[in-house]
Amino acid sequence: MTKEEFEVLQLDLQQSGKPLMSYLKESGINYSTYTYWRRKADSEKKPQLPIAPISFSQHADPVFSGSVPTGATLLFPNGLRAHFGSGTEDVLRDLLDKSLVNHVLP
Repeated sequence: MTKEEFEVLQLDLQQSGKPLMSYLKESGINYSTYTYWRRKADSEKKPQLPIAPISFSQHADPVFSGSVPTGATLLFPNGLRAHFGSGTEDVLRDLLDKSLVNHVLP
């Protein structure tokens, strides 16, 4: 099966209104073949972005003029800064830990 054939299959499946398994059986297509191409098509839709390193520090930032803000500021490689007010540091750290569980190599 090619990418184009899978796209046609998807359109035919939607237009048929039949349950997936019935349609595949009538078309003579194995479910494993269908899921392979569906995953492949889904992965092409979502760009795989690299994980940016994130660090916490407690030094004054010269970008902020006047008083130094309290809380946590995330500095991203593209220059974006996300500041979280005082008292949110532990919540932010827990959130980052949970979100990176599947992205960090052992």
